[in-house]
Amino acid sequence: MTSAYGDTRSDRIADRRLLLFGIVVTGGFFSFGAAAQSMLVIEVAHISYAGHALHPVLEAALRFSIGLAAALIIGGCAVWWRLTDRTPSETILLGIAAVLLASAARALLQLLFGVHPEQIEAVKDAIVALPIGLLVLGLGMALVSLTRRAREAERERRTSAVRAVEALDQLQQEELRVRREVADALHGTMQNRFLLIGARLGEAADTIEADLDERGAAELRERLNGVRDELDGLREHELRELSIALYPEALDHGIVPACRALVARIPRSIPVDFDIAGAPSADPFDRTARLLLVRVVEEGVSNALRHGEATELALTIAQRDDAYMIEVRHRGVEPVEAPRLSGLARLRSRLAVLDGALELANAPGGGVLTARIPLP
Repeated sequence: MTSAYGDTRSDRIADRRLLLFGIVVTGGFFSFGAAAQSMLVIEVAHISYAGHALHPVLEAALRFSIGLAAALIIGGCAVWWRLTDRTPSETILLGIAAVLLASAARALLQLLFGVHPEQIEAVKDAIVALPIGLLVLGLGMALVSLTRRAREAERERRTSAVRAVEALDQLQQEELRVRREVADALHGTMQNRFLLIGARLGEAADTIEADLDERGAAELRERLNGVRDELDGLREHELRELSIALYPEALDHGIVPACRALVARIPRSIPVDFDIAGAPSADPFDRTARLLLVRVVEEGVSNALRHGEATELALTIAQRDDAYMIEVRHRGVEPVEAPRLSGLARLRSRLAVLDGALELANAPGGGVLTARIPLP
């Protein structure tokens, strides 16, 4: 349960304990100083019982204990009356009452143990102790106030961090939605339009051929067929590749199927070892995380072929401890030391948001790109 200030019950209990601790420690410090001042500086009359002066150590301990008891009374009242949860006016009134009670108790203890043989001296001492008691209480309340501010600042920082993560997640979800819509449009609507254009070109060729001689009709047919073949090539290859780049194939079925579809597009002249023996049986990630991990594989394969001049590739998907691990290894040119990263740098920053990591390292006869992300 939380208060109007956002503090939980455990926070309020911790505040009361801190208040009591601060009052007792500060009050003990003042009690020690008052005892030392009385015995060493002012040199008041020593306490005696039955005509025998009390040993200085025992006298100092008695004076200190009486002052500490007063501090305990202030702290006990502050906790019992819950001054940390009161309004400012209530805190002031109850705080004054606690200090008055502690001062009166201190005076009675001093009379009882013979620290002040006369009542008037005890009353004077109690009056002097009032501002000190208020100061002790004020310091305790100030300590609680500082702690609360620090706690609220930390809570606000955590809230801001959570909001930032949520905002980033919403942006990623929106990006994923737009990617899929565009990919579907390219795969469906645009391909259909290319098919219709090809059909209309065929109809136009048939219509025009009737008005041309045999040679002219053959040339026209050849040109139109060339245009139609080019449109078919755009539809079958460029549009398909663009659609896959926006939203990888089989992504909805999981990371492994999406990576398998990616591996199938690698030229057959380059051997690929696809190891999924250690992969979890169930894909635990949402589509945003899946897309990110598949992008890592795409970037790793692309860099291995383009910069690493890969002659062999190995893709491993496995679970290591509580993390999901993807490794793209190639045999070819080793990565340079401290390479300038562009695509990998963006992927690394996005993985970091999910507490993941991305590492590019040299390997015997090539390089290895490793991505790790904690299992949800």
